[in-house]
Amino acid sequence: MRVDLATGSATLVPLPGEVLRRFIGGIGLGTWILTRENPVGVDPLAAEAAVVFALSPLVGTPLTTSAKFAVICKSPLTQRLNDALSSSHFALAAKRAGFDALVVVGRCAEVSVLVVDGCGETPVVHLEAAADLWGLPAAGAEARLKARLHRPDEPGFHTVAIGPAGENLVRFATLSHDGRHAGRGGSGAVLGAKLLKAIAVRGDRQAPVAHPKKLIALARDLSTRSLGPATEKYRELGTVANMLVFNRLAVLPTRNFQESTFEGAAALSAESLAATRKKTRKSCAACTIGCEHVYGVRGSTTGVRMEYESLFALGSLCGISDPDDVLEAVRICDELGLDTISAGGTIAFTLECIERGLLDPAAPPAPADAAAP
Repeated sequence: MRVDLATGSATLVPLPGEVLRRFIGGIGLGTWILTRENPVGVDPLAAEAAVVFALSPLVGTPLTTSAKFAVICKSPLTQRLNDALSSSHFALAAKRAGFDALVVVGRCAEVSVLVVDGCGETPVVHLEAAADLWGLPAAGAEARLKARLHRPDEPGFHTVAIGPAGENLVRFATLSHDGRHAGRGGSGAVLGAKLLKAIAVRGDRQAPVAHPKKLIALARDLSTRSLGPATEKYRELGTVANMLVFNRLAVLPTRNFQESTFEGAAALSAESLAATRKKTRKSCAACTIGCEHVYGVRGSTTGVRMEYESLFALGSLCGISDPDDVLEAVRICDELGLDTISAGGTIAFTLECIERGLLDPAAPPAPADAAAP
């Protein structure tokens, strides 16, 4: 599906079977589409710059870990092709709406949300004014939008949204959805430049399967194997279990990569966090592993989802060993819609510049880029 925000028009574009066989889906399909949509040398924040939400070919099947999608765009951070990978019910809803990729081009005339209703024979697409959502954290905007679109006894909408960072065109702003984030490369800023606060999708179709019985047998086998010893570490401790492993191997990014081991790693270890601050464990959509661990943090009643990448970027990379400080930093990044890895890298670089006398911490900040209205 291709949507032009300038006109509000939506077009269902058939994908050639040869293209699907060659590029499969996700990053491959999204890249193929983007190279045909984006003009050569386009500014990533220009109206004509496209952003592509490309689904995994397995979305909508009973296979575990299959609810994946890629957000493909030209990155405002690197000026190069960017893919941000994630998984959530948004992918399942998009598949049920009947498409393999959603392409968004143009710019809204005012702050808006894009609503794609895939229930029924033909998807209905429209833009809604959303000035009341501008300025909200992504999670707050998603909750308000879902409540607005809710219809009793009908399939619910699933959403992706930007936070204040995307609205203000921060070049490593994220897209948030179901509490998860497509984090890398600044796709949130691309939507912010389009004055698009969120996308809401629902559908009622089933994903077509060529050999249902074989697929179900394979799905059962994979689900059983996903609960075996190979994933036990991630089920019990999550990806933050890698903190002590990488520290022991002397490959843990520390103090802006000046060092490769961190004396405070034990305080940030999965075992320490689980013993003192763990709240619960969750799974991504269509996943049986459940490696996502949620930790208690000051200022939050729901806790913070923590992955290894956020832990090292805002912890050891910045030389910070206080788990409360790291969890609070992750919470703030999630609320604003900032990629935790890029945020941590920026802070760590700044700290080293201060240590070397290259920056004066007392100097006034440089003028920020103009924010989107």
